[in-house]
Amino acid sequence: MPVVLQAVVVLLHAGECVAAMGVFIDDAHGDRISCRSNASGKDEKGAILFTIHDLAHGFMTLLRETLSYLLATNPRGKLDQEHDDYLRALRCVRCTKVQFKDESFSRKKCLRVLELKESSVQKLPDSICQLRHLGYLKISEFTGLVTLPESFGHLKNLFHIDLSGCSRLVALPESFGDLINLTHVKLSRCHGLAKFPEPLQKLGKLVHLDLSFWSCFEAIGKGLGGLTTLEHLNLSNPCCHLARHRSHLKGLKDGLCKLTKLRYLNLSMCLNPMFYHYQSQEDSPQYIGECVSGLSSLEHLDLSHNTFLFDLPASLGELNKLKTLNLSGCIRLKMVGEMKSLTFTNLRMCRGLESCQFVVRIIDDDDVYSSSNIVQLEVVNCQELQISCLEKVKSKEEANGIKLVEKQKLQKLKLSWTLDNVGRVKDSALLGELVPPPNLQCLEVNGYTGTCLSEYLGELTSLRELKIVRCKHLNSLPDTMQKLTSLKDLCIFDCPELEKWCQVEENKKVLAHIPNKNYEEPASTSRQEIEEDDKSGEEVEAA
Repeated sequence: MPVVLQAVVVLLHAGECVAAMGVFIDDAHGDRISCRSNASGKDEKGAILFTIHDLAHGFMTLLRETLSYLLATNPRGKLDQEHDDYLRALRCVRCTKVQFKDESFSRKKCLRVLELKESSVQKLPDSICQLRHLGYLKISEFTGLVTLPESFGHLKNLFHIDLSGCSRLVALPESFGDLINLTHVKLSRCHGLAKFPEPLQKLGKLVHLDLSFWSCFEAIGKGLGGLTTLEHLNLSNPCCHLARHRSHLKGLKDGLCKLTKLRYLNLSMCLNPMFYHYQSQEDSPQYIGECVSGLSSLEHLDLSHNTFLFDLPASLGELNKLKTLNLSGCIRLKMVGEMKSLTFTNLRMCRGLESCQFVVRIIDDDDVYSSSNIVQLEVVNCQELQISCLEKVKSKEEANGIKLVEKQKLQKLKLSWTLDNVGRVKDSALLGELVPPPNLQCLEVNGYTGTCLSEYLGELTSLRELKIVRCKHLNSLPDTMQKLTSLKDLCIFDCPELEKWCQVEENKKVLAHIPNKNYEEPASTSRQEIEEDDKSGEEVEAA
């Protein structure tokens, strides 16, 4: 590319700076570039003529006077940049061939952002610690790096450091604890760290700590317990099934329960080594309960791919701020109980799930395009399913989207509306979309405000038990009830209009084939359960 065009390209890439100078490129000819400007000294066409020398000189003056940040992306692995004195940001990838000399960073003292990626060097030059204005530092995939310079603590303005993939890093220098402004530290895949880095204990502003892909540190529980300012902690991905790793993880709960400001906790795959060796299935939920007890600020919890997790502690339901729970890949998980505050539950690939209690909530109610979380049930296929607060469903399409009719494992289904709460979709229309699979054996409809049930009831030929509770306006049952030859138990409670219908002689014939009919309070749907259903709906409404 000719020199003139190179200069033009440089100016175009620095278009913001050129505009600030009031200069606009018109044309290039010979060794001159014609530009328009609001300055004096115009030619006969109203343009200013610059020689290449003038342009270069003016451009560098502009850099010195007005440049705030210049991002230098270097794909060729070279650190030497022209005009290093004015660089504010530098990104150098594929540093395999870079020679890190002692003076490599001596002329880059104005750097605010530095990213170095992919190198096998064992040592960084001390001059990197002269970057006193540095706020963001990423040194990733430095697979040969064993330690950091002892003078690392001189970087007082550092607030974010990423050392991910430095797999041979064996320790952090003591001066690392002097980085008192650090808020974010990422040590993902730092497999060389055997002990929990003690310098982290001195970081009084630390809010984000990533130890993913390696969290089997010695004394990890004690180390984490002192980081009381943490809000985000990532301990995801597996440890080995070694005895020493299990002993390290055993103390994890003692540290986690002290992090009362924690909002995000990722324990994906992390707990498998412990759960694998537990003697009983009750031990794993107890351990998790001890980990999260006291985490009153927790909003997001990831327990995904803990394949030896059989159950969840009841104490999870006491975390009133918990919004998202990831249980995907927990293939042995048997039951998910009701957690009223959740807006998102990931149950993908939970193929061992037997029972699920799901509370419908609206996601982002302030948004005109908001939806309910019922769509998350599309991936759930269990034997028993309870869906409460159905008045929160925002459209028939949402209900249809969970494909209830395709859940062939489903044997017992409870559909509940909160009493006296006006639904966003007419109850009869919503019930019509929630078509159960034909092999369903037990069905309960609770709090439904419609006057009649859906005709598909007659297609549930495997149904053995039908409960209808608190359906105040329901005044009849469909004639197709006579098709339900397997139905053994019919329970109707607190449905005054329907109870009257059942007492009519003609209607008694429709129900004559059902051996057990109960119009009293059902034993398995007690008054206490009904009151709790109402309270649950009220709490969800308030949240």
